[in-house]
Amino acid sequence: MNERDDVINTLRRLFKGGLLRRMPRSNDDSQIIMALSLLGLDPNQIYDESDINVELSAWLDGIADENGTADYVAMRRDLVDHGFLRRATDGAIYRISRERIDDTLSEAARSVNPKAIFTELELERHQRKEAFRQ
Repeated sequence: MNERDDVINTLRRLFKGGLLRRMPRSNDDSQIIMALSLLGLDPNQIYDESDINVELSAWLDGIADENGTADYVAMRRDLVDHGFLRRATDGAIYRISRERIDDTLSEAARSVNPKAIFTELELERHQRKEAFRQ
């Protein structure tokens, strides 16, 4: 289980180069990303594929390069493959695996906002550029 500081450090490292272009290669890193992506969804609700797509697309907006392979379709597949999403055999409905999220993120880590971390890093990068110009 990843604690809050671990998640923040992971996101800072992943966003250091800018927008995500693909899902992280490290299994631990990708599981953090996957678990965080589902926190806005209710694990007691049933979702169809379009609901999941909309949520993942909105979650990735602003932190993932739309021209890269970190897209909502690939992410949805990864979420199913890694057990974060349970899909009905006919593929029509999805459920969130609360247990999988619980195994990945501590309660405190769930409050981490990836977009805020990304924005903070972008601000730091801008400040360094401005300081260099002076």
